[in-house]
Amino acid sequence: MKDILAKLNKVSGVMGSMILNRDGIVVASDFSVDIQEKSVGAVSSSILAALEGALKRIDMGKFRRFLITGSEGKVAMVHAGQAILLVMLNAEVNMGMLNVEIKEAATNIEAKSKM
Repeated sequence: MKDILAKLNKVSGVMGSMILNRDGIVVASDFSVDIQEKSVGAVSSSILAALEGALKRIDMGKFRRFLITGSEGKVAMVHAGQAILLVMLNAEVNMGMLNVEIKEAATNIEAKSKM
């Protein structure tokens, strides 16, 4: 899994990434910045639970992707099978090509987790 994250983190604008289980437990991570992984995992789990509940209430199906944009950066949360891929991004990053890279990483994580 670390190899998937390392490849993703080479993309311009990516500050780091992690793979979490749905309970917020960190499976793997690779960050160029100092973060509190356990805290990020716990917050991500709470966000995921709220998102899944909201999607169910408005009949929008299952969670696939969520992008949070703040004044200091962006966070993408992406469905990756039984796991969640979380990617921290610079505030100015252009999401165009990055979306392709994130989707590829999520697909690879899902495939590896089935082994």
